[in-house]
Amino acid sequence: MYQGIAAAKINLVLDVQQRRTDGYHLLESVMQTLSLCDIVEVELAVKTSISCDLPNLSCGEDNLAWRAWTLLQQEFQLDAGLKITLHKQIPLAGGLAGGSSDAAQILLAVNTLFALNLSQEKMLTLAARLGADVPFCLLGGTALAKGVGDELQTLAPCPELRLVLVNPGFAVDTAAVYRQFDLLPPGQRRDGAAQAMAGAIAAGDPGRIAAGLYNNLEEPAFQLFPQLAALKEEMLRQNLIPLLCGSGGTIFGIAADKKRAAVAAANLTGKYPFVQAVTTKNYS
Repeated sequence: MYQGIAAAKINLVLDVQQRRTDGYHLLESVMQTLSLCDIVEVELAVKTSISCDLPNLSCGEDNLAWRAWTLLQQEFQLDAGLKITLHKQIPLAGGLAGGSSDAAQILLAVNTLFALNLSQEKMLTLAARLGADVPFCLLGGTALAKGVGDELQTLAPCPELRLVLVNPGFAVDTAAVYRQFDLLPPGQRRDGAAQAMAGAIAAGDPGRIAAGLYNNLEEPAFQLFPQLAALKEEMLRQNLIPLLCGSGGTIFGIAADKKRAAVAAANLTGKYPFVQAVTTKNYS
């Protein structure tokens, strides 16, 4: 049996740029894995099945983990099935790449269980066919992403940051946020935000990292979901430095230290369905 850690991720910087003719947007982003994770267990089986401990998550063929298996099964003519068990901790549709991280673990599991001996380059190419976040989730750690998320440059490990994650309990439609983004006037970007964040990480300076947080999907997401703007204001009042995770709906906030993260998490617990203090983490 294969057991893998499917880590959540945040974008310390998400700078969405122009829309390509195929509908995808170019971006520059600094991505970071977190201590929050799902556990993915995979066994060979006669028939493929997925089970999980979240009743509102589809365990059918539309699940990204199942799609990852189907991709490899067709690509390499694999005559078997998989029994996939997802132990979910990452909120659904929260901008934390839970589905993408689960799918990345399926790629690793199949490579191991079937002894495919695929190169990292081949694995990343396959991951990109599943979604923009899957290549990063395959590598983890700290990385600068360009293109549509498939051009990755490993960065120096991020110093440990104390974070509070808050999810308001409703799904955010990523496609709708991007459509709203396309309606905004051009020229709203902060040029060089990703490079500045990479420099702050290399310097190991948490203060510069917190000051450099940037996500230009916040404005369109807040226009569509004013509750998210209100949540960010509430996290500011808890002495956190908050930023929307991807297109939403989770918001993370950087705390000055472990104690202040714990206090903020305690104050927010009970007001929202998901509140958790976590840290940045680089898995080996």
